[in-house]
Amino acid sequence: MCHPFFFRGRSIDYASVIEKVERLAAGGESDPGVVSVDKVIRIVDLSTGERRTYTLTAPDKAKPHYGFISIFSPLGSALLSSRVGDVVKVVVMGFERKVRIIYVQ
Repeated sequence: MCHPFFFRGRSIDYASVIEKVERLAAGGESDPGVVSVDKVIRIVDLSTGERRTYTLTAPDKAKPHYGFISIFSPLGSALLSSRVGDVVKVVVMGFERKVRIIYVQ
């Protein structure tokens, strides 16, 4: 079974994701604490305390079971352009989860 953060049935606001990517590209991605493509992100689920590490990738490189998540997945699109310390809301199948970004490299 696929982890709900990667559920393929959720509609994604592609325009919003593309806008975030364009903003990051215009800024030169110079801030090391900002989540962008090809960065390693460590999060903690605020409801369970579980910590996970992911790498945010382009859709063609995504392998969720290995920790490589697409910018168009529910979690990836929510994390994109966030910063260390931010609490990010991820809505999947009508359920809301909150995660805190604790590390970006």
